[in-house]
Amino acid sequence: MTIMAGSSRLARVSIAAGLIAIAGAAPARVPPERAAELGGKLTPMGSEAAGNADGSIPAWTPYTKDGFKRGDNPYAADKPIAMITAKNLPEYERFLSEGHKALFRTFPDTYRIPLYPSRRGAAYPGWFLDATKANATAVELTNSGHGFCCAAKGFPFPIPGNGTEVMWNHIMRYNTRGYRGYVGAAATTTSGDYVIERSYFELAYVYNNPEAVPQTLNNQNLYVMSKTVAPASKAGIAYLLHVPLDRVAQSTGVWSFIAGGRTLRIGEVGYDNPAFEGLMTQDQIDMFNGPLDRYTIKLLGKREMIVPYNSYRLYDPKLKYKDIITKGHIAPETTRFEKHRVWVIEAEVREGIKHLYRKRVFYVDEDSWIVLGQDIYDDRGEFWRFAESHSINFPQVPVMINGVQVHYDLQSRRYVILNLTNEEKELIEYDWKEDPKYFTPANLKRFATSRR
Repeated sequence: MTIMAGSSRLARVSIAAGLIAIAGAAPARVPPERAAELGGKLTPMGSEAAGNADGSIPAWTPYTKDGFKRGDNPYAADKPIAMITAKNLPEYERFLSEGHKALFRTFPDTYRIPLYPSRRGAAYPGWFLDATKANATAVELTNSGHGFCCAAKGFPFPIPGNGTEVMWNHIMRYNTRGYRGYVGAAATTTSGDYVIERSYFELAYVYNNPEAVPQTLNNQNLYVMSKTVAPASKAGIAYLLHVPLDRVAQSTGVWSFIAGGRTLRIGEVGYDNPAFEGLMTQDQIDMFNGPLDRYTIKLLGKREMIVPYNSYRLYDPKLKYKDIITKGHIAPETTRFEKHRVWVIEAEVREGIKHLYRKRVFYVDEDSWIVLGQDIYDDRGEFWRFAESHSINFPQVPVMINGVQVHYDLQSRRYVILNLTNEEKELIEYDWKEDPKYFTPANLKRFATSRR
């Protein structure tokens, strides 16, 4: 995946029918009788196990499969149950984010949402789910919510009591012990032109490593090295990041290497530092990567929404990038949308703190805790940008990932798409393992200049 660093600031919007407001910040630890619902009334991840009242959202049925291959699509036989267009938008807008409604307003003749039957197959290893259940009665926030204690694996807050805990579940979700591989990204012009920026990365997690225990974390979350390999004008630039868990107590270590130069330590490049021609900020990478210190975060509740989900076609090696990247927005026929329950998080910049974005609203999947969408407002309070994550389940691992992400700038009518793999010879290698001692400034030059 595309790796950088980050954080942000956010929005107050009206939430449509179906939203259950939750006020205040409940204690992190939950009573044993409530935790006992995990694996019963609640899934092991903390979501509602049952479907919704009208059956449009099914019960959770984890999907795992040995021998699952690149290009496989377990739901290939599904047909759309509706095609949402600008003309029939009023029938569905109560289930849509402000960002998706803005896309219809901006591109009424070409933007569409193919709505498919909902499938809830999110699956994770047993040891990870066992750790998640144990966390419910053991984990609590520390340092005013900028960190947490008493866990080394699992979703830290499967039964959240406030918005900060929900966002921690996204940031600390399971992505295997590590992964490596090539990805492509593209920043489009208003005419739809683009140049693929191809990168290679190697990433290892400290948190959510099966062998990890709280005593061995040392406030570390992950290590990563990434380098740009194309186009030629950017090739040779490489970065090393040491990302802490509590990034307020300890800053992220960032080193850079430029071809023909030397390794230098630089300041943290998160928050609203620009990325991809200034069309997005560093803290938008991975939809949101923290820290949380600049924002007042509210948990508004849970809402039924139409969101990108099970987007296997966007990862199909039979597709070329030109099939996906089109003028104004990605090609609708390459996407899949479903109705799911999401947590709604409203975040607003703290008084006296500056950020490029004045407001954001996050929509977090109840099953995977992945941020599936976010509405972004400018300093005048006007709608500006929207980001969406096209998640899929890799059932052979198993893990839910939010690989392909699209970040729209509605004011400029441009967008950035991240983590494309269709034209790569191989898919990302998940559950890749490497010792933290590998991720050193001394090793960055070797990484940057190696053929791989």
